[in-house]
Amino acid sequence: MKLLGANASPYALKVIIVLEEKGLPYEYVVTRPTAPEVSAANPLAKIPTFIRDDGRALYDSAVIIEYLDGIAPAPKLIPEHFEDRIEVKRWDALADGIIDATVAIMHENRLAEVQRKGADWYARQQRKIDAALATMERDLGAHRFCTGDSITLADVTSGAALGYLARVLPELAWRSAHPGLAGLAERLFARPAFKKALAP
Repeated sequence: MKLLGANASPYALKVIIVLEEKGLPYEYVVTRPTAPEVSAANPLAKIPTFIRDDGRALYDSAVIIEYLDGIAPAPKLIPEHFEDRIEVKRWDALADGIIDATVAIMHENRLAEVQRKGADWYARQQRKIDAALATMERDLGAHRFCTGDSITLADVTSGAALGYLARVLPELAWRSAHPGLAGLAERLFARPAFKKALAP
């Protein structure tokens, strides 16, 4: 199996965390969406792109992760039980929202000042991040992991989001404002899968 991705992509990092948590063998090819091997495998020319052993390609981190969770049942990251699965997916959506807003800010910061969308746009993105973090802090409560006592996709995406946020927007003091999430991040970042994915 082969993963086409970029170290700067939080979406690729999610897939790497899942591969590592499940102990699946894979080849990681660091590339760009404009590279020929990406467009040859993915008509959308986006990363991450995942190439199965049979040569067929999967695209979008959500689809790739669901495939990996199906072929390697331990640890089970997407629960079978309906209500549990929906709760994990809800966390996944919250954390993905943080990633999306952070990616948008990062891309905007690369533009010349005259091309940027302005303070109101930044404030909207920041509100999304702040509201999602506050909801996650509240819902985490005293749980060791996002939805209980074992790791799920909720933790994979939350850990990827918090790690990416810390790297891209280090000035945002989310740890002091959200001590529960700070503790969650510490537990997740200590896991070998997260260490490998989030390494500089």
